[in-house]
Amino acid sequence: MGENKSKTLIKETNKNANISAKWRNLLKDIQTVFPSPWSEEGEDQIFENMFLNAIGQLNKLKHPRLYHEQKAWQGYLGDPALPDYSKCRDVKFEEHMKPLDDIIKDLVGFFNGMPNWNHPQTMCNVVPPPNTASIIGSTLCNVFSPNILEGEYSWNIAKTEIESGAMLSQLIGWDPHKSGGIYTFGGTGCYFYAIKLALTRVLGKETRFTGIREDAQILVSREGHFIKQNCSDWIGLGMNNVREISVDEHNRIDINALKEVMEECKKEGKPIAMIVCTMGTTDAFAIDPIGKIRELIDNYENAKGYPKPLLYADAVIGWSWLSFRNYDFNKNPLQFSKKAIKILEHNFNQIKPLHHADAIGIDFHKTGWAPYNCSFFIVKDYNNLDEKLSRPMPAYLQDRTPYNPFKFTLETSRTGAYSMAGWATLKLFGQEGYQVMLGRIIEVSIFFRQLLEKDENLVCVNPDNYGFVTLFRVYPKHINAKEQFEKELNDPKYREELKAYNLLQQRIANKLFSMLRDRKQKLEGWENPPYTSFTSGYRPPKYAPNEKDNHYLIYALKAFPMSPNSNEISMQIVRNYVLKARDLVIEELIKENKLREKDKFDDIKTGVKETTIKNWWGENEYIPLKYLIPSKNISIEETLKTNPFCAHLNDNQLKTIIDNGKIESINAGSIICNEGDIADKVYLILSGKVKVYKNDIDGNEKELATLEKGNMFGEMALFDKGFRSASVKCIEPSQLMIFEGDKFLELLLG
Repeated sequence: MGENKSKTLIKETNKNANISAKWRNLLKDIQTVFPSPWSEEGEDQIFENMFLNAIGQLNKLKHPRLYHEQKAWQGYLGDPALPDYSKCRDVKFEEHMKPLDDIIKDLVGFFNGMPNWNHPQTMCNVVPPPNTASIIGSTLCNVFSPNILEGEYSWNIAKTEIESGAMLSQLIGWDPHKSGGIYTFGGTGCYFYAIKLALTRVLGKETRFTGIREDAQILVSREGHFIKQNCSDWIGLGMNNVREISVDEHNRIDINALKEVMEECKKEGKPIAMIVCTMGTTDAFAIDPIGKIRELIDNYENAKGYPKPLLYADAVIGWSWLSFRNYDFNKNPLQFSKKAIKILEHNFNQIKPLHHADAIGIDFHKTGWAPYNCSFFIVKDYNNLDEKLSRPMPAYLQDRTPYNPFKFTLETSRTGAYSMAGWATLKLFGQEGYQVMLGRIIEVSIFFRQLLEKDENLVCVNPDNYGFVTLFRVYPKHINAKEQFEKELNDPKYREELKAYNLLQQRIANKLFSMLRDRKQKLEGWENPPYTSFTSGYRPPKYAPNEKDNHYLIYALKAFPMSPNSNEISMQIVRNYVLKARDLVIEELIKENKLREKDKFDDIKTGVKETTIKNWWGENEYIPLKYLIPSKNISIEETLKTNPFCAHLNDNQLKTIIDNGKIESINAGSIICNEGDIADKVYLILSGKVKVYKNDIDGNEKELATLEKGNMFGEMALFDKGFRSASVKCIEPSQLMIFEGDKFLELLLG
């Protein structure tokens, strides 16, 4: 347009419009808070500087690297205090605009207390720091808002989604010209797409119009992610149509149990829509045997003649091990240690059969080191996905480019930030970059497990799997952790000890979090603990595979060294802080016990409780003193106090009971009492071990229980029939305190 015509347009505009109107003046201010639509050096610099200013303020929330003051170990941004949400609903929508500088300051302020995922001491979950390329890719999309729902609104940005599918297909072992997928809202989005595709493939496309009228079944292992409930609920299938399959000792789906459930479904006339393979659980890194499951599906005739179930691989955690597809494990060009290379090869071989799946879920924001959220749902047959899920197009939408996934996607808006972040990550790392990132985790985990092995009070509870996490337990100083955990894992006689030391793990996890977040809990020289986490359900003990009471599952502390900056020093710091937290917790419990003796301690009340820094991982429940310090350091009064019959007695009453008892040493093999004897005595074990048993009709001993120091026996018979219901004998030299039954009852009942 010529200069004269331009001036004419401006003149006409000024003539016909009130250019001095207030809204026009305000509009000029508003225009400055948008990026310039033109390439203008001055205007572009304003936007760039604003962004740099925001990043600069954000960076100031990080703590400096000052080793001698330990500030290098503060794994959070700014102020660590818990957020207070109580006044959020009182905020007003202001009448007038607020300066952009003030908004930026407020925005940055919200990051106070955020975990610094890139910090070497932040290792609470499978939450990695995003790489710089992915941050830039994602952020650029927020400048120009590409919508990858269709090519017209994303243009070349759509290529990043198609190319991501091609690169991932090559890793999986699929034909990139036949397979493909889409970026979506996390692993839940992937799972949701899988269920929808499965229901449509098995029950037929007509169900998309008439609704689901069959109780189609989803089969998934008990250890599968809880999104199985979310997705089956939200899609309308119903949570009751998800069948959980038992797992083996390594937390993998039990193939025989799966066969049985598949046959049950057929007998009940219920078609199986989808079988889920979990390709890497969060804690156990369990990888289901997908090849065997594919074989089961191929040989299975679905109920009522329906098509075969869809095989979905929930590989949101395990997928990145495919980066070792072309690695020469014999030559080992990256020079991983001998132990690490064996583990890396083992992990790859477990994930290698992923190509058997019909559809796969992949999280870049977990094991891809990309920002939240960034997930990819990929199918072996992309045309089938398009054909099964496509909808009639509204009149105002047309195929203006060859790429239009809006025809079948759940979302009717999809940001290009997903695809730009994922694509940038794949291009940045390549296979070698991922090999280094995964290899580092294994090398660091090996070092940490060696530390655990060398310390008598620490034990690794997932020694047979090397994924992204090490789970471990810590015990009091007088206990050999390895021996104690073996008993708790395998022997039902140690059930109550398992519970007690579970509660100890929980209290230690709470203490570590308090030390991290509560300034009042900081100790000199121990100011900056790591940000680790905790599980209250890693696995059931071997003797109770179907245990329902959480108190009797295996609790553990967790460390995920996901940051590329986490190294051997980081893991030594974890060990040191865990042992320190253990000591602090036991000191608190000893004081707690003394207060209980003086009736000055209120038990934790049941009901709804507010989560605070002190009970972040669960309530700090009472643990009897006998589990925390050596028995020789526990007075007889304290031991009696832990017995339910004596718990209500005060110090003077306990002293009277003890004064009326006598201590005797008894040899191993000696009979203390026989079944049927008159119940006239009560026994307290001060040291040693006794066996409670009955004799069968052939005279063989049938063991009922093994009792150790701190246990009392014989008291129940006093309240029952007055006769012994079982025999008791010493199985090792023991020292007992013996009370006369009638006197014991008299003192007990007042």
